[in-house]
Amino acid sequence: MKKLFIIVEGETEERFLRKVLYNDFITQGIHIEAQQWLTNRKLGIGGGGNNFDLIENHLQRLMARYKHDNNIFISVMIDLYAFPKQGNSIYDADVERLKSGINKVILLEKKMEERMGYRNFIPYVQLHEYEALLLSKPNALSIFYTDKAKEIEALKTEINGMHPEEINETPQGAPSKRIIKYIPRYEKQKTSAGVATAEAIGLPYLRTACTHFNDWVSKLESI
Repeated sequence: MKKLFIIVEGETEERFLRKVLYNDFITQGIHIEAQQWLTNRKLGIGGGGNNFDLIENHLQRLMARYKHDNNIFISVMIDLYAFPKQGNSIYDADVERLKSGINKVILLEKKMEERMGYRNFIPYVQLHEYEALLLSKPNALSIFYTDKAKEIEALKTEINGMHPEEINETPQGAPSKRIIKYIPRYEKQKTSAGVATAEAIGLPYLRTACTHFNDWVSKLESI
């Protein structure tokens, strides 16, 4: 059995990994443990924040602890939208000048891999944020929002023809902002509604609809 630590931003991503990826990976002999990166080590508080040092510190502590264990792998799931830019961030001018989201995440992942220098590290930057996965099949939102059929149809019309991973990272157009525009309750229900929707969509469809996400999952499986 191999163990895979995946460091995430918040509770939504943590639950997503437990609910959507965990069982599939266990059958392949890979145990996933999701952790929110520590934002206050003394208080044991994790998740969020705009300081890349918090992410790096959490990763480096894990890497130091397991550096001699070839059965331990470490990954990270972090949104491109509002990517942490404070501290010793890898989001620099080279990344900023790129216009394409996919080019940004590829460069960020490369920089992160080089920075960490750990043989069993698999970086991942989500295009453009977690909710892009949900927009691969907006109808699945009705699992949680049974009374929002008209709003979900309006959301579908707005993003018609758009690849879910290409829905942009502007404050108005980010995936979560588009959902909240039609379903305001989602803003306070991300952890429950966001994970229930992903479960309803299912991992096979998410992998088919979201190419970069699928590339990451394939890398994780290959360990």
